[in-house]
Amino acid sequence: MSELLNENFHIEKTSLFDFHNQMNAKMVSFGGYYLPINYAGGIISEHIHTRSKASIFDVSHMGQIEINGPFIMEALEKILPISFSKMLPGKVKYTQFINHEGKIIDDLMVHRTDNENSVWLVVNAACKEKDIEHLRASLNKNFDINLRNDLSLIAIQGPKAEESLLKLIPSLLNMDFMSSNWTNHKNYKILVTRCGYTGEDGFEISVPNKYVTSFTESLLKNPDVKLAGLGARDSLRLEAGLCLYGHDISLKTSPIEAGLKWSLCKDRVSSADFIGGNAIRVEVNKGPVRSLLGFLPKGRAPAREGTLIYDSNDNLIGEVTSGGFSPSLGVPISMGYINTPSLDQKEIFLDVRGKKIPADVVKLPFVPHNYFKKGD
Repeated sequence: MSELLNENFHIEKTSLFDFHNQMNAKMVSFGGYYLPINYAGGIISEHIHTRSKASIFDVSHMGQIEINGPFIMEALEKILPISFSKMLPGKVKYTQFINHEGKIIDDLMVHRTDNENSVWLVVNAACKEKDIEHLRASLNKNFDINLRNDLSLIAIQGPKAEESLLKLIPSLLNMDFMSSNWTNHKNYKILVTRCGYTGEDGFEISVPNKYVTSFTESLLKNPDVKLAGLGARDSLRLEAGLCLYGHDISLKTSPIEAGLKWSLCKDRVSSADFIGGNAIRVEVNKGPVRSLLGFLPKGRAPAREGTLIYDSNDNLIGEVTSGGFSPSLGVPISMGYINTPSLDQKEIFLDVRGKKIPADVVKLPFVPHNYFKKGD
């Protein structure tokens, strides 16, 4: 949660700003917007509720970008390490914008729409402007790149998410994970995507600004659904081992280091015919110089971002990029990078306020993912 901005900067408000205040949210500045960090029940309560039932998060600060033009998919394949030919219409793919050095400009979701001349992207709030600059510099001027400021984005996450959403939109029954669908609700259209950032089943819903408050209120009529803020969203994604841009991944990080090789199309890496492709191919063949791992500190003190990591011989071997308390496990958890020569370390030491705390090295995630699979 360290993306809080200097108050001298202009801070935007989402269309749910007044609603959050009416619901007694504690508001903070994050990613250039005022957003709720938590409501009256507190972060831990919101976290546990999401894991057991369903919570609504305002994620309208995220950038929704629509790109239109002939052969847009072929053009984007020169930028992104994915293959649109292997995506069916209505499918969604997690990917990254990568620079020529093979480092991550931003991570994002790409929607292949039913329209062969249109693609929908969802990017990180703090990266919106640089992402659009990257697209404009990399695509020819025939493409219309439109940041959809007329739309809000909310996420409903948790094991009761589908059941709750079906009460409003029954046609979404058994919607595939990582798929999206424009659908009619009352007198307007919404874009529903089965995905999320908590490790739980859930949906992200793009709603016209003028209807987002009433849509949110309709969901909240269900007693299984409550509001949750950025605090719970961060602790949930940390338990799920999901990277946060600006922390676990950045312009100093490659997808291979971050354990995101699975998100790169194997054929595209082999051909290396996208921005950063040559650097990525070399790194895949040689192996990364460091890797993202999970850590379980022994004791109650959390090791937060910036904590240095040492081996048993007091050699500096890495750094924590995210850390905090896990409400689900009842213990502190952290994730960060360890240099490749030290990856065989079973126990490491975290320098927490000058004291070396022993910790176990574990594979991510800390809490198993609970994404929807047909047949479950």
